[in-house]
This record gives sequence, C-alpha cells and structure tokens, in this order.
Amino acid sequence: MPFEFYMLAAATLLALFAFLPGSIYKSNAYGGLGWLASNRDVSDKPPLTGAAARAERAHDNLKENYPAFVAAVLLLLYSGHSGMGTAVASAVFVAARVLYIPAYIGGHQPLRTSLWLLGWAGTIYILAVAIFG
Repeated sequence: MPFEFYMLAAATLLALFAFLPGSIYKSNAYGGLGWLASNRDVSDKPPLTGAAARAERAHDNLKENYPAFVAAVLLLLYSGHSGMGTAVASAVFVAARVLYIPAYIGGHQPLRTSLWLLGWAGTIYILAVAIFG
C-alpha cells in the first residue's frame, strides 16, 4: 500500500478528532458536558473569544483544507504516480496540519501561516503529480 494512503488515514483521524479542543473550550465557557450533550443553542451565550475562538477557527480551517487533500491523494493513487516526492508531501501536509491546530490556538503568528502554507503546498504538489505525472 502506498505511503500516501497511510497519510490519508492519518489526516482522516485528525479531521475526526480536531473538534476536541474547541469542544473543551465551549464546555468550559457554556456550562460543561450538559451543554455539549444538549441541542447547543448559542443564541443566549456570549461569543467565544481568545483561544476558544481560535480553536473553532482552526477546526473550521481543517474542514476547508481536508477535502482538497483527500481528492489530491485519491487522484494520485488512481493515477499510479506516487513516489518519494508525493510521500514526503503527504507527510508534510499531515505534520503541518497537526502542528497548525496548537499554533493557531496559541496565537503563534507567523508560525500558523507558515504551517498552513506548507500543508497547502503539499496538497498542490500531490495534485500536480497526479495530473501531470
């Protein structure tokens, strides 16, 4: 099985669990596990601020970037053009996205933007190899 497949699985695990930091912040801000288990109406709650808001935005950003990575890797695997470069690019995407979340929550700029660019570049590289061989 190509390495990129395992990185796709790792990115999927990240996508499945990236909601946790934001949920922990919301639980603390809005009333604990009872609020999380409820219908979660926020109309009567103040907006999240600081690290809590950044945790939500980090998760939203992953939800925006994950589909393109999935499509690029699937196209790559279908094309049969995987190699050392695409393996590295897929690992760079996963590592950058894993590090992006705490960098964003912690407000570490320009590290956050650099990590986003690395992940984006990894996806673009994989897509280019899938299309152009």
